[in-house]
Amino acid sequence: MRRITRGLLIVFLASLGYGALPIFAKLALAEGVEVLPLLAWRFLLGSGLLWIFVVATGRPRPPRGRRTGLVLLGLLYAFNSVCYMLGLDRLPASVATLVLFSYPAMTVLLSRLWVGERLTPRRIAALALTTIGCALTVGAGLGGGDPLGVGLVLLAVVFLAAWIVRSHGVFAGLPPISATATALTSTALAISVTGLATGGIGVPLTPAPLLLLGAIGLFSTAVPITAFLIGIQWIGPGRAATAATMEPAVTLALAAAVLGDRLSAAQWLGAALILAGVISLRLEPRSDIADGHP
Repeated sequence: MRRITRGLLIVFLASLGYGALPIFAKLALAEGVEVLPLLAWRFLLGSGLLWIFVVATGRPRPPRGRRTGLVLLGLLYAFNSVCYMLGLDRLPASVATLVLFSYPAMTVLLSRLWVGERLTPRRIAALALTTIGCALTVGAGLGGGDPLGVGLVLLAVVFLAAWIVRSHGVFAGLPPISATATALTSTALAISVTGLATGGIGVPLTPAPLLLLGAIGLFSTAVPITAFLIGIQWIGPGRAATAATMEPAVTLALAAAVLGDRLSAAQWLGAALILAGVISLRLEPRSDIADGHP
């Protein structure tokens, strides 16, 4: 099998894992798992499995002098994750995913404000497409959600874009998998401490929530992170990020099949505009817009 084909397949595996996360999370929340315990166990399991992979494969660790930046990135990702999960708890999985997936456009905007990157005509058009798409997606009927849920997911978009902008410098020259494991360990500890301080991180000790948490930690955290990073090594970041654009399609299909989510015609138009903007950015020559999932 050609290296490009293998790379595309492993990125597709990553997209399946990431795309299934909102579905697993919705089901776990319905089983009585609270938001902070869900996230705490997601990142405790995910980072633990990544460290097992690092040790088992003998991969190098980040040097001590670079670990502070990774810890700070982990804290930033904790804010993103909590905002997104609180929003997901209030919105249909399909709507929350489409709003979150506007993060590449927000990344372009923050890159302009923070590091002075030029706003090309393609980037301006992508910003317009994703903004209109988000407005259609959330404005054509929230399907049982509420404005607070939309606001929380939009705040998660800002935190995720900030994570991406800052991560380029922090991750430069570091071994990607162990660096990601270090950052996610910081995320896990921050959320776990917050959870313990506000009521604990216990979960119902019944099969369904335990299996769902295991699936979130393994299939929607450790496996897709590892698969996407390997995919980048095999086919390059630009091609991998473009292939990962299939992630919202995975979520929409699973949300319809498992949760019964249905989008209106206007929301489908909004989804198409968001994806068009994202794909346009990711096809831009020398684009720095990477996949946002650590």
